[in-house]
Amino acid sequence: MSSTLQRLGIAAAISVALAGLVGCGAKSDTELIASAKGHLQNNDRPAAIIELKSALQGNPQSAEARFLLGRTLFESGDMAAAQIELGKAHDLRWDDNAVLPLLAKAMVARGEAKQVADLYGRFELGDRVAGAELRAQVALAHAALGDSDRSQAAVDQALRLDPKNITARLQEARLLTRTESPRQTLERVDGILADAPGNANAWLLKGNVLRWSLGDNDGAMAAFRSALEAEPRHLPAYAALVPLLLERSDVEGLRAMVAAMKKVLPQHPDTRYYDAQVALLDGDVKRARDGVQQLLKLAPTSVRLLQLAGAIEFREGRLLLAESFLNRAIQQEPRLGTARRLLAQTHLRAGQPAKALQAIKPVLEGPRPDAPSLAAAAEAYLQSGDMATAERYFKRAAAIDPRDPKVSTALALTQIAKGQTDDGFAQLEHIATQDPGNYADLALISARLRVGQVDAALAATGRLEKKMQGQPLPHLLRGRILGQRGDAPGARAAYTRAAELDPAYFPAVAGLAAIDFAENKPQEAIKRFEALREQDPRDYRALLAIADLKQRTGAGAAEVGGLLAAAVKANPGEAAPRLVLVEHFLGLGDHKAALTAANEAVAAVPDDVRLLDALGVAQLAVGDTQQALATFGKVAAAQPELPGPQMRMADTYVAMKNPDAAMQALRRALKAAPEHLPAQQRLVQVALASQHYDEALQVAREVGRQRPREAAGPLLESEVLSAQKQWPAALAATRVALQRQPATAVAVRQHALLSLAGRQAEAERFAAAWETEHPKDADFQNHLGGAALDRGQFAQAEARFRKVIALRPNDAVAHNNVAWLMVRQGKPGAVAVAERALQLAPGNASVLDTLAGALAADKQLPRAVQTQREAVAKAPEVPNYRLGLARLLMANGDKAAARAELESLAKLGPSFRGQDEVTRLLKTL
Repeated sequence: MSSTLQRLGIAAAISVALAGLVGCGAKSDTELIASAKGHLQNNDRPAAIIELKSALQGNPQSAEARFLLGRTLFESGDMAAAQIELGKAHDLRWDDNAVLPLLAKAMVARGEAKQVADLYGRFELGDRVAGAELRAQVALAHAALGDSDRSQAAVDQALRLDPKNITARLQEARLLTRTESPRQTLERVDGILADAPGNANAWLLKGNVLRWSLGDNDGAMAAFRSALEAEPRHLPAYAALVPLLLERSDVEGLRAMVAAMKKVLPQHPDTRYYDAQVALLDGDVKRARDGVQQLLKLAPTSVRLLQLAGAIEFREGRLLLAESFLNRAIQQEPRLGTARRLLAQTHLRAGQPAKALQAIKPVLEGPRPDAPSLAAAAEAYLQSGDMATAERYFKRAAAIDPRDPKVSTALALTQIAKGQTDDGFAQLEHIATQDPGNYADLALISARLRVGQVDAALAATGRLEKKMQGQPLPHLLRGRILGQRGDAPGARAAYTRAAELDPAYFPAVAGLAAIDFAENKPQEAIKRFEALREQDPRDYRALLAIADLKQRTGAGAAEVGGLLAAAVKANPGEAAPRLVLVEHFLGLGDHKAALTAANEAVAAVPDDVRLLDALGVAQLAVGDTQQALATFGKVAAAQPELPGPQMRMADTYVAMKNPDAAMQALRRALKAAPEHLPAQQRLVQVALASQHYDEALQVAREVGRQRPREAAGPLLESEVLSAQKQWPAALAATRVALQRQPATAVAVRQHALLSLAGRQAEAERFAAAWETEHPKDADFQNHLGGAALDRGQFAQAEARFRKVIALRPNDAVAHNNVAWLMVRQGKPGAVAVAERALQLAPGNASVLDTLAGALAADKQLPRAVQTQREAVAKAPEVPNYRLGLARLLMANGDKAAARAELESLAKLGPSFRGQDEVTRLLKTL
């Protein structure tokens, strides 16, 4: 009988040092990992967490369990614990000729030029070509450090080893720009291009010389385009093109550039950033916001992303959020004119003219203030009652750009934000009527929705439809508005019309599929995406959607994996389907397949940081820590401003049993983001593991100072103290945490800590007091039920889980817990409770396992056998389910079928630790 969902309700908020829950059976770590894989396949993360923690109690060195637990905790939102559990494996050597040049390149890219110069300045490699590339990277490192003479010396060394080395020749050309004329540099670069016409870096250097030294923007643009022809994924060339296009106000050119980037770098952050810019220019605010928010998860301190995010939220009237984004951008770069203009407009909408003037003042004092900045100043003076000054600024703005609808639209939106809704909406309506574009129309629809004027928003959508005849966007907007209002039939009609106008319009099809699924028609939803796939077999979005729906409706891993593989095959240059496929294999525990998929993904889409990260995770999963470290180093080089890559490297060092290096990596993470709580928590954990108690306590107390109203600091402090068995001090720290945040997770920590300290009576008093003060806290009841289960107090555990059911009648986990406990106690009625759990979680293998046990206890052996067969079919990788089936078959008199199941288990060998029972049962047949 599986114990996974029997303990599923136990809260997982306690840290690793305090929350190892004792399993109630005798499963091996291998069996527990297999069981967890089954739960992950069924998207049952809480059950998987319990099984994996139990596995690690039996075998703390299980790399597979630690990775799976880390990944599952991550997907569950427990970032700190996820980071703790990632990766354990053996070191692996590699060929210096192959690796060191790449490592040096990665270190240079992430700003570790000094280390490259120090480590490899005199390092010799056996292979001349590899040695030349290493010397060339040393040359780049010296250049980054400002030491041109040493850079030139390293270039000379590289060219002696390999006169054809392009990296060295290009660096030589860069260095000689100090003494050569621009024309001489161009001749030198043209010579390199004659030997390497497909070298994008050479074309880039040529374009830069043309643009910045000779002022030839047309020639520079042609060179940058040649770089992209040579290497369509060459990001520096795209970055060089953007300012040229914007200087020419070439929006169509920018749109075409983004379209080209989408073909070769569809998921790269730069592609998504420029696409969000184009979306904002087109008025597609949702697409712009979605794109920027995803990018901010990867680069939360990026100035350009913060500025664009502020612009998007400003457009939507989310003033506090816009202000937050823009202030963060200006703090890092005070001279950002666009951010200051947007911040001024944000303050104006909030009715804070003085703050608006303060924000825009540096722009107004510049040599050429633009019309939107002058208009913002005018509105600020108008709000302040200074009519004369306001009029003067409005006239200056109108003289510069009297017809820009964006200026007048922003003013109208400002009026609405101030409460001048009649005038503001009247102005917006007028602008929308006069402006042939859709900027004002989309702003009007958004503004109407913000103030709850749904009917007026729908009317504005109707007018937009007239401007965009034959296009699906207005109908999509109408569908979303009606859906938000709860009018599913109306939304369905609008989405249907959008899909009729463009049958391949994915957002409309997705909207219809969402309605189908909500109405319990998953097959209809699947058919819609299959129809999309018939129109365009390469539409990976349709394949991913089908795979997701199939998995949610209980399809097997093979079927889901086949769909994902088809999506990859049809779109070899897309990162998204490859990433999902890698995650699919990792979730199944098929680490070798995950590694193969990840390697293929990075080879096909080498510039996608997410795929690099997935490769590192897969390398860790198979125990290849050296390769994982190198891969995470590349991720860190691509994201030097983020703490996450350094944390990955830290966990890899921990897996390599090098805590000192791990702590150094975590310190680098905190240097990039001093208040990054997951890095602080991880540093505490590593420090504790290596008994650096003073540093752990120092970090914990720093967290407390940074977050004086939160429980995080005291909780970390209690963890440090409890690791040293300083129970009174640890409990005192947890009490402080409770005072700051009387949350369930903190209460669970306090109760568990009291138990660990041997103060069981006090723990019971605390639990009783918490129950009295929080009678509807189902999560705390779950914790108490799990604690009772661990102590073998089945009756008490059942009572707790029944309280959970009373509070949450649709809690499948609690029902399953109660059913299993009833079977263990020999109580009647377990079948009905288990059947209710199955209704709430249809197709769940663990629930089926529990139901089969209940049926067997109720003497319904034929049905028990059938139910257990269903459990095995849902999770064939879990051998305990098959062993349970063999037992039931024997009890039902079907010895031949039982023998077949047992023999299949015997083939698993030592990987299944239940072999003793398998052997014993086979002898009885």
